[in-house]
Amino acid sequence: MPNTGKRGIYCRTLAQDYCVLDLETTGLSPTNNEIIEIAMLRVRGGKVQDVFQTLCRPKHKISSFITGLTGISNEMVADAPAVEEVIRDAFHFLGDDLIVGHNVSFDLRFLSAALGEDFDNHYADTMQLSRRLFPGGSHSLEDLKKRFGITCVSHRAQSDCEATQILYEIIRKKVQEEHICL
Repeated sequence: MPNTGKRGIYCRTLAQDYCVLDLETTGLSPTNNEIIEIAMLRVRGGKVQDVFQTLCRPKHKISSFITGLTGISNEMVADAPAVEEVIRDAFHFLGDDLIVGHNVSFDLRFLSAALGEDFDNHYADTMQLSRRLFPGGSHSLEDLKKRFGITCVSHRAQSDCEATQILYEIIRKKVQEEHICL
């Protein structure tokens, strides 16, 4: 199937069962940059049930800027599988779950490019939801972690997934308790 750019269907669904997704990449462009880490948390009933995490060996060297940001070095990925070797496993892990992420359209563009085809999972974006529910201030994951006292390492895929999952549950609880219509 040719990649026509369909990378899921945005929704404001607040589900108890979902997968949290985060990627680390060598830059901002899915056509010019590469995935260097994939992490996902399978959540059931609001609790993490399973984890998928892998580093990916890029075709090009990781810049010192990206190493400084993520802590992922060329040495760390030297023996890692290429993204082509793990992308199908990643999609199998996702299944048809709702995908939750922070600024998740970024990750979905890279995932779609790596897969080389379209997918139609529904997805929810904690950044968009937080803007709606907690107006004012920054809605970066870093700032939201500080605002809500979430302590996880930054700019590593699995720890960003953990922070996003906690944030999603905070959002879900607020919507339920205050009967907010999204």
